[in-house]
Amino acid sequence: MKVGVLQFYPKFKNKELNYKIIKDYLKDVRNALIVLPELANTGYLFLDKSEIKELAEEIPTGEFSNLLIEIAKKNNLVLVSGLIEVEGNNFYNSAIIVGPYGYIGKYRKINLFYKEKLIFEAGNKLEVFDIVFKDDKNKEYLVKLGVMICFDWYFPEISRNLMLKGANIIAHPSNLVLPYCPLAMPIRALENKLYTITANRIGKEENQGESLSFIGQSVICSPKAEYLLKLDNKQEGVFLVDIDLNINKNITKLNNLEQDLKSLYEKLNSMKN
Repeated sequence: MKVGVLQFYPKFKNKELNYKIIKDYLKDVRNALIVLPELANTGYLFLDKSEIKELAEEIPTGEFSNLLIEIAKKNNLVLVSGLIEVEGNNFYNSAIIVGPYGYIGKYRKINLFYKEKLIFEAGNKLEVFDIVFKDDKNKEYLVKLGVMICFDWYFPEISRNLMLKGANIIAHPSNLVLPYCPLAMPIRALENKLYTITANRIGKEENQGESLSFIGQSVICSPKAEYLLKLDNKQEGVFLVDIDLNINKNITKLNNLEQDLKSLYEKLNSMKN
C-alpha cells in the first residue's frame, strides 16, 4: 500500500492560498493514504482565541473539510489533515480523516503545547478508524488508523493506547519546532509494532513579536524502527513509500508483543494491591 506525507509551507491566516497550494500538490496523487501537517490550512502561531474565530470551521461541514472530501473522492485517497475545529463556543486543534467514500472521522488533540492551552480545549477521546481501501489494481487493504497530533508524540501512552485499540498505522499531523520528534518516532513504531507517518511543515511564522521556525523532517517509520522516509527542513511536496500491512507482532521466537503486554499489565495491576 502507498502512504505518504505532504510537507509544505502553510501561509499564516491565508486559507484561500493554502487551499490552492494543497490542491496543486494533491491534484496528481492517487491511490494512497496521505497525511498533511497540523493546522495545514491556516498556519499555527495564534496567540488568543480572537485570531481564530474567522478561521475555524465545523467538521465535516466546513469549507476545508469539503475540499478534502472532494479531493479524496476524485483521486481515491485517504487524507488526514489538521485544522481548527469549532463546536459551539469551543475551539479544538483537530484532525479530519476522509476517504474515497467521504468523511470518516476526526480526532481532537489531547496534549496541547505551549499557548495552545490558552486557545483550544483538549480532546478526550482516542479512536481507531477501520478503513477498507482499494488501490488502482483493486487490491483491498484493511487500514486500522490511529491519529495523534504533534505534541501527542511526547507521551508514549497515546501511541500505546492506539496500538492496543488495534491500529496498524498512526497518522501524525504536526507543526514541530523542537528537534526531538523525528528521533523518537522510530521507537514509537518499534515499541508498538506499527507504522507511523509524521507530516510536519516547514517555514517560519511571526506574530506580535513572537516567532517560530518549523523543522520539517517529516518521517515515515516502520515496525522495525526503520526510516522509510526522512525529509529535511526545505523539501516541499508529496512524498510516497510502499508499506506492507502484514505486520509480524513477534519480537523473538518466544516473545510476542501482544501476549507479553497482556502478561505485563496483569503483573502491574497485581502490584497495585
